[in-house]
Amino acid sequence: MNWLGIFGDALWIIALSMMAGGSREAWRRMSPEARVPMQFSLSGKPTWRLKRNIALVSPPLFALVLGLFLGAQSRSIPAGPDMLVLFGVRATLAAVLTLVHMRWLSAAMAQLSEEGALRS
Repeated sequence: MNWLGIFGDALWIIALSMMAGGSREAWRRMSPEARVPMQFSLSGKPTWRLKRNIALVSPPLFALVLGLFLGAQSRSIPAGPDMLVLFGVRATLAAVLTLVHMRWLSAAMAQLSEEGALRS
């Protein structure tokens, strides 16, 4: 049994649940026709936007696909130093993607609040 693989899966499950929970709460507060800022310029203004449906689903979906790929890779290598390195990559990416998603979501919600596009 590969304990590092199981622990890596657990970290990805926690990361994905945090991302999905944040997106779900944002979904509830946004109007259906809201266009969510996806990228911000250096001055803090949004440079491009997507519809709410695509914008809130795509980051967790990307993380899910990446996590499944890394999980499959961790199952295909034998025990040894490579497994430890891959576990480190999986653990780090799970945390970094979650932090990036939450930071982006916070900035997007602040921008939409400033524009008055959020429900109370």
